[in-house]
Amino acid sequence: MKKIIDWFDERIGIRELFGHIANKQIPGGASFWYVLGSALLAIFALQVGTGIFLTFYYVPTPDHAYASVKFIQNEAIFGSFVRGLHHWGASFMVVIVALHMLRVLFFGSYKKPRELVWLSGVALLLLVLGFAFTGYLLPWDQKAYWATVVGTNIAATTPVLGQFLLRITRGGQELGALTLSRFFAVHTYILPASLALFAGLHVFLIERIGASGTYNAEKAAKKTEPLFPHQIYKDSLFFVLIFGAIIALAIWLPSMLEPQADPTDSSYNPRPEWYFYSMFQLLKIFEGRLEIVGTMVLPGALFGGLMLLPFLDRDPMRDPAKRPAVMTATFFGAILVVVLTIVGAQTPQTAQAAALSPTAKLGQKVFDSKNCTVCHKLNGKGGAVGPDLTHVAGRHDAAWMDKFLTDPQAVKPGIVMPKPEITAEERKNLIEFLQTLK
Repeated sequence: MKKIIDWFDERIGIRELFGHIANKQIPGGASFWYVLGSALLAIFALQVGTGIFLTFYYVPTPDHAYASVKFIQNEAIFGSFVRGLHHWGASFMVVIVALHMLRVLFFGSYKKPRELVWLSGVALLLLVLGFAFTGYLLPWDQKAYWATVVGTNIAATTPVLGQFLLRITRGGQELGALTLSRFFAVHTYILPASLALFAGLHVFLIERIGASGTYNAEKAAKKTEPLFPHQIYKDSLFFVLIFGAIIALAIWLPSMLEPQADPTDSSYNPRPEWYFYSMFQLLKIFEGRLEIVGTMVLPGALFGGLMLLPFLDRDPMRDPAKRPAVMTATFFGAILVVVLTIVGAQTPQTAQAAALSPTAKLGQKVFDSKNCTVCHKLNGKGGAVGPDLTHVAGRHDAAWMDKFLTDPQAVKPGIVMPKPEITAEERKNLIEFLQTLK
Protein backbone atom coordinates (compact mmCIF):
# COMPACT_ATOMS: atom_id res chain seq x y z
CA MET A 1 0.00 0.00 0.00
CA LYS A 2 2.87 2.36 0.88
CA LYS A 3 4.44 1.81 -2.53
CA ILE A 4 1.17 2.72 -4.27
CA ILE A 5 0.86 5.91 -2.20
CA ASP A 6 4.52 6.72 -2.92
CA TRP A 7 3.86 6.24 -6.67
CA PHE A 8 0.94 8.69 -6.63
CA ASP A 9 2.77 11.08 -4.31
CA GLU A 10 5.72 11.28 -6.69
CA ARG A 11 3.41 12.30 -9.54
CA ILE A 12 0.67 14.45 -8.00
CA GLY A 13 1.87 15.18 -4.46
CA ILE A 14 -0.99 13.30 -2.80
CA ARG A 15 0.49 13.61 0.71
CA GLU A 16 0.80 17.37 0.40
CA LEU A 17 -2.77 17.61 -0.91
CA PHE A 18 -4.14 15.47 1.92
CA GLY A 19 -2.13 17.44 4.48
CA HIS A 20 -3.50 20.71 3.10
CA ILE A 21 -7.11 19.48 3.38
CA ALA A 22 -6.67 17.71 6.72
CA ASN A 23 -5.05 20.71 8.38
CA LYS A 24 -7.77 23.18 7.39
CA GLN A 25 -8.65 25.01 10.60
CA ILE A 26 -12.24 25.34 11.79
CA PRO A 27 -12.85 28.54 13.80
CA GLY A 28 -14.41 27.58 17.12
CA GLY A 29 -13.64 23.90 16.60
CA ALA A 30 -15.38 20.93 14.99
CA SER A 31 -19.13 20.57 15.45
CA PHE A 32 -22.09 18.48 14.34
CA TRP A 33 -23.52 21.77 13.03
CA TYR A 34 -21.15 21.44 10.07
CA VAL A 35 -21.94 17.89 8.93
CA LEU A 36 -24.83 18.82 6.60
CA GLY A 37 -22.79 20.16 3.67
CA SER A 38 -20.60 17.08 3.34
CA ALA A 39 -23.68 14.86 3.84
CA LEU A 40 -25.24 16.48 0.77
CA LEU A 41 -22.21 15.56 -1.33
CA ALA A 42 -22.40 11.98 -0.07
CA ILE A 43 -26.13 11.66 -0.87
CA PHE A 44 -25.54 13.20 -4.30
CA ALA A 45 -22.95 10.45 -4.93
CA LEU A 46 -25.57 7.88 -3.83
CA GLN A 47 -28.14 9.40 -6.22
CA VAL A 48 -25.67 9.29 -9.12
CA GLY A 49 -24.76 5.65 -8.41
CA THR A 50 -28.33 4.42 -8.01
CA GLY A 51 -29.46 6.56 -10.96
CA ILE A 52 -26.90 4.93 -13.25
CA PHE A 53 -28.17 1.50 -12.18
CA LEU A 54 -31.77 2.51 -12.97
CA THR A 55 -30.85 3.82 -16.44
CA PHE A 56 -29.52 0.35 -17.34
CA TYR A 57 -33.16 -0.80 -17.44
CA TYR A 58 -35.23 2.35 -17.94
CA VAL A 59 -36.73 3.20 -21.36
CA PRO A 60 -37.84 6.89 -21.62
CA THR A 61 -40.85 6.44 -23.92
CA PRO A 62 -44.55 6.50 -22.93
CA ASP A 63 -45.14 2.98 -24.27
CA HIS A 64 -42.20 1.41 -22.40
CA ALA A 65 -41.40 3.65 -19.39
CA TYR A 66 -43.97 2.12 -17.04
CA ALA A 67 -43.13 -1.46 -18.02
CA SER A 68 -39.40 -0.83 -17.53
CA VAL A 69 -39.95 0.62 -14.05
CA LYS A 70 -42.23 -2.30 -13.21
CA PHE A 71 -39.47 -4.68 -14.33
CA ILE A 72 -36.97 -2.87 -12.09
CA GLN A 73 -39.40 -3.02 -9.19
CA ASN A 74 -40.44 -6.68 -9.53
CA GLU A 75 -37.82 -8.61 -11.48
CA ALA A 76 -34.39 -6.93 -11.68
CA ILE A 77 -31.88 -8.17 -9.10
CA PHE A 78 -31.88 -5.67 -6.21
CA GLY A 79 -34.08 -3.47 -8.42
CA SER A 80 -36.66 -2.62 -5.77
CA PHE A 81 -33.93 -1.94 -3.21
CA VAL A 82 -31.92 0.35 -5.49
CA ARG A 83 -35.07 2.21 -6.60
CA GLY A 84 -35.96 2.62 -2.92
CA LEU A 85 -32.50 4.04 -2.20
CA HIS A 86 -32.92 6.52 -5.05
CA HIS A 87 -36.43 7.47 -3.92
CA TRP A 88 -35.55 8.04 -0.26
CA GLY A 89 -32.21 9.59 -1.17
CA ALA A 90 -34.15 12.33 -2.98
CA SER A 91 -36.24 13.01 0.13
CA PHE A 92 -33.18 13.15 2.38
CA MET A 93 -31.42 15.45 -0.07
CA VAL A 94 -34.31 17.94 0.02
CA VAL A 95 -34.47 17.85 3.83
CA ILE A 96 -30.72 18.20 4.34
CA VAL A 97 -30.28 21.04 1.84
CA ALA A 98 -33.09 22.91 3.63
CA LEU A 99 -31.52 22.27 7.06
CA HIS A 100 -28.11 23.29 5.74
CA MET A 101 -29.47 26.63 4.53
CA LEU A 102 -31.25 27.19 7.85
CA ARG A 103 -27.97 26.52 9.67
CA VAL A 104 -26.17 29.06 7.46
CA LEU A 105 -28.94 31.59 8.12
CA PHE A 106 -28.76 30.96 11.88
CA PHE A 107 -24.96 31.35 11.97
CA GLY A 108 -24.98 34.40 9.66
CA SER A 109 -22.51 32.66 7.34
CA TYR A 110 -23.98 34.41 4.29
CA LYS A 111 -22.47 37.77 5.26
CA LYS A 112 -19.49 39.52 3.70
CA PRO A 113 -17.17 38.12 2.32
CA ARG A 114 -19.29 34.97 1.70
CA GLU A 115 -21.98 36.42 -0.58
CA LEU A 116 -20.90 34.25 -3.52
CA VAL A 117 -20.85 31.13 -1.33
CA TRP A 118 -24.46 31.89 -0.32
CA LEU A 119 -25.60 32.55 -3.90
CA SER A 120 -24.08 29.29 -5.11
CA GLY A 121 -25.91 27.57 -2.23
CA VAL A 122 -29.25 29.05 -3.33
CA ALA A 123 -28.50 27.78 -6.85
CA LEU A 124 -27.85 24.31 -5.40
CA LEU A 125 -31.22 24.42 -3.58
CA LEU A 126 -33.00 25.22 -6.87
CA LEU A 127 -31.12 22.41 -8.64
CA VAL A 128 -32.11 19.90 -5.94
CA LEU A 129 -35.77 20.92 -6.31
CA GLY A 130 -35.35 20.60 -10.09
CA PHE A 131 -34.08 17.05 -9.59
CA ALA A 132 -37.09 16.27 -7.43
CA PHE A 133 -39.58 17.70 -9.94
CA THR A 134 -38.15 16.11 -13.10
CA GLY A 135 -37.65 12.76 -11.40
CA TYR A 136 -41.20 11.89 -10.46
CA LEU A 137 -42.55 11.96 -14.04
CA LEU A 138 -40.22 9.17 -15.14
CA PRO A 139 -42.19 6.15 -13.76
CA TRP A 140 -45.11 7.24 -16.01
CA ASP A 141 -47.72 6.05 -13.54
CA GLN A 142 -50.90 7.94 -12.59
CA LYS A 143 -49.24 9.97 -9.86
CA ALA A 144 -46.30 10.87 -12.09
CA TYR A 145 -48.47 11.92 -15.02
CA TRP A 146 -51.11 14.00 -13.26
CA ALA A 147 -48.78 15.63 -10.74
CA THR A 148 -46.62 16.73 -13.67
CA VAL A 149 -49.70 18.08 -15.47
CA VAL A 150 -50.35 20.31 -12.46
CA GLY A 151 -46.66 21.16 -12.03
CA THR A 152 -46.17 22.20 -15.65
CA ASN A 153 -49.41 24.20 -15.58
CA ILE A 154 -47.66 26.44 -13.05
CA ALA A 155 -45.34 27.57 -15.85
CA ALA A 156 -48.42 28.67 -17.81
CA THR A 157 -49.28 31.22 -15.10
CA THR A 158 -46.11 33.21 -15.84
CA PRO A 159 -47.15 36.63 -17.15
CA VAL A 160 -46.62 37.12 -20.92
CA LEU A 161 -44.34 34.07 -21.35
CA GLY A 162 -46.69 31.50 -19.78
CA GLN A 163 -47.78 29.58 -22.89
CA PHE A 164 -44.27 29.70 -24.37
CA LEU A 165 -42.77 28.22 -21.18
CA LEU A 166 -45.49 25.57 -21.07
CA ARG A 167 -44.71 24.45 -24.63
CA ILE A 168 -40.97 24.43 -23.91
CA THR A 169 -41.49 22.37 -20.74
CA ARG A 170 -43.86 19.85 -22.30
CA GLY A 171 -42.58 19.88 -25.86
CA GLY A 172 -46.10 20.83 -26.94
CA GLN A 173 -49.48 21.64 -25.43
CA GLU A 174 -49.92 18.24 -23.75
CA LEU A 175 -47.78 15.70 -21.90
CA GLY A 176 -46.41 13.04 -24.22
CA ALA A 177 -43.27 11.44 -25.61
CA LEU A 178 -41.43 14.75 -25.94
CA THR A 179 -42.23 15.69 -22.35
CA LEU A 180 -40.90 12.40 -21.03
CA SER A 181 -37.73 12.52 -23.11
CA ARG A 182 -37.06 16.13 -22.07
CA PHE A 183 -37.58 15.39 -18.39
CA PHE A 184 -35.32 12.34 -18.69
CA ALA A 185 -32.57 14.35 -20.42
CA VAL A 186 -32.78 17.16 -17.87
CA HIS A 187 -32.86 14.74 -14.92
CA THR A 188 -30.00 12.50 -16.05
CA TYR A 189 -27.69 14.84 -17.98
CA ILE A 190 -28.28 18.55 -17.45
CA LEU A 191 -29.06 18.65 -13.71
CA PRO A 192 -26.29 16.25 -12.54
CA ALA A 193 -23.69 18.21 -14.54
CA SER A 194 -25.06 21.52 -13.26
CA LEU A 195 -25.17 20.35 -9.66
CA ALA A 196 -21.62 18.96 -9.87
CA LEU A 197 -20.46 22.30 -11.35
CA PHE A 198 -22.13 24.43 -8.67
CA ALA A 199 -21.07 22.06 -5.87
CA GLY A 200 -17.47 22.35 -7.11
CA LEU A 201 -17.81 26.13 -7.23
CA HIS A 202 -19.33 26.13 -3.73
CA VAL A 203 -16.43 24.09 -2.30
CA PHE A 204 -13.87 26.18 -4.22
CA LEU A 205 -15.29 29.42 -2.79
CA ILE A 206 -15.26 28.00 0.75
CA GLU A 207 -11.65 26.91 0.20
CA ARG A 208 -10.64 30.36 -1.03
CA ILE A 209 -12.52 32.35 1.63
CA GLY A 210 -12.16 29.89 4.50
CA ALA A 211 -14.65 28.14 6.77
CA SER A 212 -17.01 30.53 8.55
CA GLY A 213 -17.07 28.51 11.76
CA THR A 214 -19.11 29.57 14.76
CA TYR A 215 -20.98 32.87 14.99
CA ASN A 216 -19.37 33.44 18.41
CA ALA A 217 -16.38 35.66 17.57
CA GLU A 218 -14.80 35.22 21.03
CA LYS A 219 -14.94 31.41 20.80
CA ALA A 220 -13.66 31.44 17.21
CA ALA A 221 -10.65 33.54 18.27
CA LYS A 222 -9.80 31.31 21.24
CA LYS A 223 -10.08 27.88 19.65
CA THR A 224 -9.59 26.22 16.27
CA GLU A 225 -9.42 22.54 15.31
CA PRO A 226 -8.19 20.87 12.11
CA LEU A 227 -10.60 19.20 9.74
CA PHE A 228 -8.93 15.82 10.31
CA PRO A 229 -9.62 13.95 12.50
CA HIS A 230 -12.07 16.07 14.50
CA GLN A 231 -14.62 17.16 11.87
CA ILE A 232 -14.05 14.13 9.63
CA TYR A 233 -15.03 11.87 12.54
CA LYS A 234 -18.30 13.75 13.07
CA ASP A 235 -19.03 13.77 9.33
CA SER A 236 -18.41 10.00 9.10
CA LEU A 237 -20.65 9.26 12.07
CA PHE A 238 -23.45 11.33 10.51
CA PHE A 239 -22.95 9.54 7.14
CA VAL A 240 -23.43 6.18 8.84
CA LEU A 241 -26.67 7.32 10.52
CA ILE A 242 -28.06 8.85 7.30
CA PHE A 243 -27.21 5.93 5.05
CA GLY A 244 -28.52 3.50 7.68
CA ALA A 245 -31.86 5.35 7.67
CA ILE A 246 -32.05 5.40 3.86
CA ILE A 247 -31.25 1.68 3.65
CA ALA A 248 -33.86 0.84 6.31
CA LEU A 249 -36.54 2.87 4.50
CA ALA A 250 -35.63 1.33 1.13
CA ILE A 251 -36.14 -2.14 2.64
CA TRP A 252 -39.20 -1.55 4.82
CA LEU A 253 -40.96 1.20 2.82
CA PRO A 254 -40.02 0.58 -0.83
CA SER A 255 -40.93 3.10 -3.51
CA MET A 256 -44.51 2.59 -4.72
CA LEU A 257 -45.74 2.31 -8.29
CA GLU A 258 -49.34 3.28 -9.10
CA PRO A 259 -51.27 2.07 -12.18
CA GLN A 260 -49.97 3.15 -15.57
CA ALA A 261 -50.68 6.76 -16.59
CA ASP A 262 -54.13 7.24 -18.11
CA PRO A 263 -54.45 10.69 -19.75
CA THR A 264 -58.21 10.17 -20.16
CA ASP A 265 -58.85 9.70 -16.41
CA SER A 266 -59.99 13.21 -15.48
CA SER A 267 -61.28 11.98 -12.09
CA TYR A 268 -57.76 11.27 -10.78
CA ASN A 269 -56.82 13.65 -7.97
CA PRO A 270 -53.17 14.65 -8.61
CA ARG A 271 -50.78 14.88 -5.68
CA PRO A 272 -47.03 15.57 -5.77
CA GLU A 273 -44.28 14.10 -3.64
CA TRP A 274 -44.33 15.33 -0.03
CA TYR A 275 -41.65 17.99 -0.57
CA PHE A 276 -44.00 19.86 -2.90
CA TYR A 277 -47.04 19.66 -0.60
CA SER A 278 -46.56 23.30 0.44
CA MET A 279 -46.84 24.44 -3.19
CA PHE A 280 -49.75 22.02 -3.68
CA GLN A 281 -51.55 23.65 -0.76
CA LEU A 282 -50.89 27.15 -2.09
CA LEU A 283 -52.64 26.14 -5.32
CA LYS A 284 -55.67 25.14 -3.26
CA ILE A 285 -55.65 28.40 -1.29
CA PHE A 286 -55.16 30.73 -4.26
CA GLU A 287 -57.57 29.75 -7.04
CA GLY A 288 -58.93 31.46 -10.11
CA ARG A 289 -57.56 34.96 -10.62
CA LEU A 290 -55.48 34.69 -7.45
CA GLU A 291 -53.66 31.60 -8.71
CA ILE A 292 -50.61 33.62 -9.71
CA VAL A 293 -50.10 34.57 -6.05
CA GLY A 294 -49.48 30.91 -5.15
CA THR A 295 -47.56 30.00 -8.29
CA MET A 296 -45.37 33.06 -8.89
CA VAL A 297 -45.66 35.86 -6.32
CA LEU A 298 -44.99 33.97 -3.06
CA PRO A 299 -42.34 31.52 -4.42
CA GLY A 300 -40.71 34.42 -6.29
CA ALA A 301 -40.62 36.52 -3.12
CA LEU A 302 -39.10 33.60 -1.17
CA PHE A 303 -36.24 32.88 -3.57
CA GLY A 304 -35.75 36.55 -4.42
CA GLY A 305 -35.41 37.28 -0.70
CA LEU A 306 -32.89 34.47 -0.29
CA MET A 307 -30.74 35.76 -3.15
CA LEU A 308 -30.82 39.38 -1.94
CA LEU A 309 -30.30 38.55 1.75
CA PRO A 310 -26.48 39.10 1.89
CA PHE A 311 -26.92 42.50 0.24
CA LEU A 312 -29.82 43.57 2.47
CA ASP A 313 -28.33 42.37 5.77
CA ARG A 314 -24.88 44.00 5.63
CA ASP A 315 -24.31 44.36 9.36
CA PRO A 316 -21.22 42.21 10.18
CA MET A 317 -22.84 41.00 13.42
CA ARG A 318 -23.49 37.22 13.17
CA ASP A 319 -24.91 36.43 16.62
CA PRO A 320 -28.53 35.28 15.98
CA ALA A 321 -29.70 36.93 19.23
CA LYS A 322 -28.63 40.29 17.78
CA ARG A 323 -30.31 39.79 14.39
CA PRO A 324 -34.03 39.73 15.38
CA ALA A 325 -35.43 40.76 11.97
CA VAL A 326 -33.71 37.99 10.00
CA MET A 327 -34.30 35.39 12.71
CA THR A 328 -38.01 36.27 12.96
CA ALA A 329 -38.48 36.14 9.19
CA THR A 330 -36.62 32.81 9.03
CA PHE A 331 -38.67 31.33 11.88
CA PHE A 332 -42.05 32.31 10.45
CA GLY A 333 -41.02 31.32 6.91
CA ALA A 334 -39.95 27.85 8.08
CA ILE A 335 -43.13 27.44 10.16
CA LEU A 336 -45.28 28.46 7.18
CA VAL A 337 -43.66 25.86 4.91
CA VAL A 338 -44.03 23.15 7.57
CA VAL A 339 -47.70 24.00 8.22
CA LEU A 340 -48.54 24.08 4.50
CA THR A 341 -46.76 20.73 4.07
CA ILE A 342 -48.71 19.14 6.93
CA VAL A 343 -52.05 20.50 5.71
CA GLY A 344 -51.25 19.39 2.15
CA ALA A 345 -50.39 15.91 3.41
CA GLN A 346 -53.74 15.60 5.21
CA THR A 347 -55.80 16.35 2.10
CA PRO A 348 -57.54 13.06 1.17
CA GLN A 349 -55.87 11.53 -1.88
CA THR A 350 -59.15 10.43 -3.43
CA ALA A 351 -61.17 13.53 -2.55
CA GLN A 352 -62.22 14.34 -6.11
CA ALA A 353 -63.00 10.75 -7.06
CA ALA A 354 -65.06 10.26 -3.89
CA ALA A 355 -66.99 13.47 -4.60
CA LEU A 356 -68.38 12.08 -7.84
CA SER A 357 -71.91 11.07 -6.94
CA PRO A 358 -73.98 8.96 -9.37
CA THR A 359 -75.45 12.19 -10.76
CA ALA A 360 -71.99 13.75 -11.16
CA LYS A 361 -70.79 10.63 -12.97
CA LEU A 362 -73.67 11.00 -15.41
CA GLY A 363 -72.64 14.64 -15.83
CA GLN A 364 -69.09 13.54 -16.57
CA LYS A 365 -70.43 11.33 -19.34
CA VAL A 366 -72.29 14.34 -20.79
CA PHE A 367 -69.06 16.36 -20.58
CA ASP A 368 -67.15 13.65 -22.46
CA SER A 369 -69.88 12.92 -25.03
CA LYS A 370 -70.15 16.60 -26.01
CA ASN A 371 -66.35 16.80 -26.46
CA CYS A 372 -66.06 19.78 -24.12
CA THR A 373 -62.27 19.39 -23.99
CA VAL A 374 -62.06 20.44 -27.64
CA CYS A 375 -62.46 24.04 -26.41
CA HIS A 376 -61.76 23.79 -22.66
CA LYS A 377 -58.82 22.49 -20.65
CA LEU A 378 -59.41 20.06 -17.79
CA ASN A 379 -56.43 19.02 -15.64
CA GLY A 380 -54.03 20.28 -18.28
CA LYS A 381 -55.62 18.45 -21.22
CA GLY A 382 -57.80 20.06 -23.88
CA GLY A 383 -58.20 23.16 -26.01
CA ALA A 384 -57.57 26.81 -25.25
CA VAL A 385 -60.56 28.42 -27.00
CA GLY A 386 -62.63 28.60 -23.82
CA PRO A 387 -61.59 29.09 -20.17
CA ASP A 388 -59.81 26.37 -18.21
CA LEU A 389 -62.40 24.32 -16.28
CA THR A 390 -59.97 22.63 -13.87
CA HIS A 391 -61.14 24.81 -10.92
CA VAL A 392 -64.36 26.20 -12.39
CA ALA A 393 -66.41 25.47 -9.24
CA GLY A 394 -64.18 27.88 -7.35
CA ARG A 395 -65.27 30.68 -9.69
CA HIS A 396 -68.99 30.00 -10.34
CA ASP A 397 -71.78 28.43 -8.31
CA ALA A 398 -74.46 26.04 -9.59
CA ALA A 399 -77.05 28.80 -10.16
CA TRP A 400 -74.67 30.78 -12.40
CA MET A 401 -73.77 27.63 -14.35
CA ASP A 402 -77.45 26.80 -14.88
CA LYS A 403 -78.11 30.29 -16.30
CA PHE A 404 -75.03 30.18 -18.48
CA LEU A 405 -75.64 26.70 -19.92
CA THR A 406 -79.29 27.58 -20.58
CA ASP A 407 -78.32 30.63 -22.66
CA PRO A 408 -74.62 31.60 -22.82
CA GLN A 409 -75.35 34.74 -24.90
CA ALA A 410 -77.74 36.11 -22.27
CA VAL A 411 -75.07 35.86 -19.56
CA LYS A 412 -72.08 36.90 -21.69
CA PRO A 413 -73.20 38.73 -24.85
CA GLY A 414 -70.87 38.15 -27.80
CA ILE A 415 -69.35 34.96 -26.42
CA VAL A 416 -68.39 32.41 -29.10
CA MET A 417 -69.78 29.45 -27.16
CA PRO A 418 -73.03 28.16 -28.71
CA LYS A 419 -76.00 27.03 -26.67
CA PRO A 420 -75.33 23.40 -25.63
CA GLU A 421 -77.64 20.87 -27.22
CA ILE A 422 -78.52 19.03 -24.03
CA THR A 423 -81.72 18.25 -22.15
CA ALA A 424 -82.63 19.85 -18.83
CA GLU A 425 -81.74 16.61 -17.06
CA GLU A 426 -78.36 16.44 -18.80
CA ARG A 427 -77.70 20.07 -17.88
CA LYS A 428 -78.45 19.33 -14.24
CA ASN A 429 -76.10 16.34 -14.28
CA LEU A 430 -73.39 18.32 -16.05
CA ILE A 431 -73.60 21.10 -13.46
CA GLU A 432 -73.33 18.50 -10.71
CA PHE A 433 -70.08 17.28 -12.28
CA LEU A 434 -68.69 20.78 -12.84
CA GLN A 435 -69.33 21.64 -9.18
CA THR A 436 -66.83 18.92 -8.19
CA LEU A 437 -64.02 20.71 -10.05
CA LYS A 438 -62.51 22.66 -7.14
